Amino acid sequence: MDSQTPTALVLGGTNPHISLIAALKARGWRVVLVDYLAHPPAAPHADLHVIASTLDPDAVRRVARDQGAQLVIATCVDQANVTAIKVSEDLGLPHPYSFATASQIANKGSMKARLAEARLPTARHVYIEDAHGPDLESRIAHLKFPLVVKPADSNGSAGVRRADDMTALRAHLALALGISRVGQAVVEEFVTGDELSIDCFVEQGRARIVLVRRKFQMTGVPSDKVIQSTGSIAPWPLGDAHAHVEDVLSDLAAAFGLNNVPMLVQAFLTENGLSLIEFSARLSGGTGAAVTQMISGFDAIGASLDSWLGIPVKVDLAPTGIWLMTNTVYARPGIFSHVSGVDALLAEGTITRMLPYKTPGMEIGDDMSTRSRVGAFLVTGPDAATVFARTRTAIGALEVHDQEGRAIMRKDIFGQLRAQP
Repeated sequence: MDSQTPTALVLGGTNPHISLIAALKARGWRVVLVDYLAHPPAAPHADLHVIASTLDPDAVRRVARDQGAQLVIATCVDQANVTAIKVSEDLGLPHPYSFATASQIANKGSMKARLAEARLPTARHVYIEDAHGPDLESRIAHLKFPLVVKPADSNGSAGVRRADDMTALRAHLALALGISRVGQAVVEEFVTGDELSIDCFVEQGRARIVLVRRKFQMTGVPSDKVIQSTGSIAPWPLGDAHAHVEDVLSDLAAAFGLNNVPMLVQAFLTENGLSLIEFSARLSGGTGAAVTQMISGFDAIGASLDSWLGIPVKVDLAPTGIWLMTNTVYARPGIFSHVSGVDALLAEGTITRMLPYKTPGMEIGDDMSTRSRVGAFLVTGPDAATVFARTRTAIGALEVHDQEGRAIMRKDIFGQLRAQP
């Protein structure tokens, strides 16, 4: 190894980190990937793959020292991001904000407490540690049903449920507390409005909106079983609310002392304005960063790398005019065989890409969350109407088959899309 070549540790071998590795190499870095899996997607792109847990700061610290790392980074994975910040702080390496801030953001309870303390718009909530405590009713007396229950520190939608009464609340709390690593859950009032996923970047203290996705909620599934999205469309216009939303996001960044960093914000746009759900000071995972660049022209991966290195980022957008919709394919329980209709839809241009999540022989679970997902398909077009129409065509043509030959795709969950133009 050339002694003049700096080494970067990338935590997590996810697909988005392939682009991060490419960006690092283009800037002259040697890249060591840390991931506990033997064959993560990003491994072939790194100079070295070390099998270790990205959730173990001690293990990552040892690898960083052994490899002489001058950068430890994660851009798209919540818990790996916290580890990267922790190790960087311990070793005096560059990082965009403190470990204390990273920990506060990663815990939904402490995050919500800070939102309330800063008087930012968010649903009224309480922090609960005991599902069957005698004071539960008094703790939530100021909240109005329906309520949403979520583990304080889970990833994605795991353990998120709606409760319409005390019986359901206690049951969902028990589930959420069992999932939470810290044994804590957030109970908050249910908010209605357009659910948005907002990618922004904090430039000189101002949160600049890069891309807004409108999410669509699953229908046909009891909300006490799961609160889940079937997908999202972007770019979703905010119209007259754009300045208001940027104002709220700028206040959010200030409340957590964030600057020159990306933020991924989940929120509802209600008739009274923006209501914050939660956020992360990182990029979105999955196809998020790639889609952001495809639509907005903003290099989110490059900007995030600059953020870690302390290089000021200027948000220059170059919208391409492309509209894109991501749709998740769910199925009923069974042993997965295949998805039919994909090749024809790709050939005629109805869908742009199919992303498989399962291979033949894998079990499809009954949770209507991660274990029930078979894959996702992307649809592009010159406007929203075209994208919605192509999505509806694709839903009608696709089918999931199990090994017994049954058609098991959950097409009923896309009800929200029928109301779109």
